[in-house]
Formats: sequence, C-alpha cells, structure tokens
Amino acid sequence: MEKNRVTVTIFGKEYSILSEVNPEYIKKAAAYLDSKMREVSTSYPNMVESRIAVLAALNIADELFKSREERGDSSDIEKQIFDLTRKLSEAL
Repeated sequence: MEKNRVTVTIFGKEYSILSEVNPEYIKKAAAYLDSKMREVSTSYPNMVESRIAVLAALNIADELFKSREERGDSSDIEKQIFDLTRKLSEAL
C-alpha cells in the first residue's frame, strides 16, 4: 500500500506523519486530539504541555473503554487505535 505524508497541527505544533492510513482519517484523529488537549488546557491553564497531553490521552482512553463496554467489541477498534498510536509515536 502507498504511504502518504500528512501534516497536522496538534496544540499549536506541526507534525509530519508518513502512513498508509487515509490522510483524512489522520487529520480527523489529530483534530480530535487537539480538541481534547485544548479542553484540558482550559481547565488547567498553567499546566505544562506534556501533562496536558497525558490527561488528554487518559480522557480518550476512558472514552475508548466506555465505548468498548457499550458495544461489546474491542479487537477491531483496539487494532486501529494501536496502529494509529504507533504511527503518531514514530512521527514524534
């Protein structure tokens, strides 16, 4: 599969991501993370960026686990989250 380079902005910083995943999907995921980080920073305006990122990740993980419980399915969603997380980590 062909790899695409996508540039996204998360919490005011640009990241270039090389991935086989649909670029629009990556942009949507990045925008979601950005909104979660901004939500945390609004509640904690003096918190450092790394802690904001961790709290945003915990909020997203909480949403994921609640969604899994409601649906009763986890393997497909878990794989997609794992793949995207790995690709974002590589980009950082």
